[in-house]
Amino acid sequence: MKRLLMMVTLLLVGGPAWAQTAVVNPTEIVYTASADHGVTLPDGTVMVAKYEVRFFAPGATSPVSVADLGKPTPVANVITQDLTDKLVGVPVSATVQYTAKVAAMGPTGEGVSAASNPFMRVGPPAAPATPLLRKR
Repeated sequence: MKRLLMMVTLLLVGGPAWAQTAVVNPTEIVYTASADHGVTLPDGTVMVAKYEVRFFAPGATSPVSVADLGKPTPVANVITQDLTDKLVGVPVSATVQYTAKVAAMGPTGEGVSAASNPFMRVGPPAAPATPLLRKR
């Protein structure tokens, strides 16, 4: 029974983040549209006005960067968007694995997704030390 409970718990919450391979320099974000994406309230306002992506460092409760995703049209209830310009505020680091959450935002509040798979924003390698030229 204890083994079954552990297996069900792992299936429900997933494995630890370190068990997933981090995506290096992701170029797009793919997410399911909110169930309220097309809902209009009785006063004529839309339930989901926009989406935003929030980037988190490990263990952080506040995002290191937030980017507006607008309200794109889903295809088969899935939204795929270019992420290149949205990562500008995420610090470059070859050692930090960030995650992202997408929020559906509207006049009644927001609904926030679970954390994404881990990713890294990596720049070019560090330059070598200054070379020394000499004559033999």
